[in-house]
Amino acid sequence: MAVDDAGPCRARGRGTLGVIVTGSASGPDLQGLHAAAREHGYVLNVFGVPGRGRSAVPAAVAGLRLQGVAGIVVLDPDLAADLPAVTGVPLVPAASADQYEGARRATEHLLELGHPTVWHVGGPEEGPIARARERGWRETLERHGAEVPPVVRGDWSARSGYRAGQSLAVEPGVGAVFTANDHMALGLLAAFTEAGMRVPRDAHVVGFDDVPEAAYFAPPLTTVRQDFVAAGRQTLAALAARIDGVPLPREPVEVELVVRESSRCLRTR
Repeated sequence: MAVDDAGPCRARGRGTLGVIVTGSASGPDLQGLHAAAREHGYVLNVFGVPGRGRSAVPAAVAGLRLQGVAGIVVLDPDLAADLPAVTGVPLVPAASADQYEGARRATEHLLELGHPTVWHVGGPEEGPIARARERGWRETLERHGAEVPPVVRGDWSARSGYRAGQSLAVEPGVGAVFTANDHMALGLLAAFTEAGMRVPRDAHVVGFDDVPEAAYFAPPLTTVRQDFVAAGRQTLAALAARIDGVPLPREPVEVELVVRESSRCLRTR
């Protein structure tokens, strides 16, 4: 079902754009797109789809077409492979941060703290973002000649991070963990605490995304920051170019490693 987020700004906007989201793509990335849309006078109609079924995107496109949107953004990268070839309305996937580079920086940071290797709590194996972050972690370890531990798989939720933390807390030699997002890092930190492991005394942890709450985790989380507003601007530029029929090269949005307490101290374990 579509959610009209236009409010009183409809008359001032240059047009209404459709946005297709899933539950996992309704956080800071959508907020960044909203901010970029406001800068350019666009109004967003957000269409939520359940899960990642193959039929979800065409059905959402059909619903947004009936609303007369000027263009459509598919916000969840995991749905990008399902973009219809012909829609009757310009459609683009959302711009994305440089996932590989973010994972590389996170892994390099942990190795520079003196760890012989870095464990990884990854996202769903079929997801392009999870695969890019896992590849950045894996290839960084390989370049350093470090052992590549088996990936502990999660589903982006804090619950799955908690379960991953339970398994890693009893694994010998776990001193550094790169989690594929901040929510899984939150669960992992809780599991470590329950197991008597103190971060950063006994282990270092790095997340990805820099969600607003990350600075207030216990301890505050080192993480890879994505500029969601910059990604939103790039997405709108790509959609405007598609509407005008002009090709526009797209580059990944730059990322930044934000170092906080979860990786600041040398561990003593």
